[in-house]
Amino acid sequence: MKFPVFIVNAKNYRESSGERLRRFIEYAILTEADTGVKMYIAPSVIDLYYYSREFSSSLISQYVDVVEYGSSTGHIPLKRLIEIGVNRSLLNHSEYKVPHNKIKELASQGSKLNFDFVVCVDSINEMVNLLKSEVYPTAYAIEPPELIGSGKSVSKYKPETVVKAVKLGEEYDIPVLCGAGIVNEEDVKKAVELGVAGILVSSGIIKSKDPLSTMLKMASALKK
Repeated sequence: MKFPVFIVNAKNYRESSGERLRRFIEYAILTEADTGVKMYIAPSVIDLYYYSREFSSSLISQYVDVVEYGSSTGHIPLKRLIEIGVNRSLLNHSEYKVPHNKIKELASQGSKLNFDFVVCVDSINEMVNLLKSEVYPTAYAIEPPELIGSGKSVSKYKPETVVKAVKLGEEYDIPVLCGAGIVNEEDVKKAVELGVAGILVSSGIIKSKDPLSTMLKMASALKK
């Protein structure tokens, strides 16, 4: 995974579902070309395969499972994502927590298959516990759940948490992203000052009145 990285989590917002998602992917491609910042969109699983046929290099899965092909129902096999050209996934978002032993198994499997994981953590304690369990993903993303969707940026309202996460990541040579409440370029500039290698944004882009302009401004701030 190239850094700095800018991930837009489309979640299950109506504004970014089905055909409405296309413009966000196209905006991400334009933004990457203009700024040089690596851009990914994380669609709902329902939309992921449909858009992977055209935009696989610009997509990241919201989730993946520890299952092989075979007798399983309702799961997302990691190898299936690789087959459709999406060799990267978020994991353990605060809206979809995953047991730590499962995170470890997935991260280990991913490292063998050149599959990138961005593991979300809701606190420094969770990040410490995962590292103690030898979970070494491509990157961690620190996202205090109380700030998600609040419009109150983690970089401004909990800068000490971001700094601690970055320093902890440096000890293991693992880049750290931050998310939660990021809505404008000032939030991103502050995050960069704190040492992050990227950002994870959702409603700040999806709910924006001018998502392309917002995306460009945030990416430009991330590049500096």
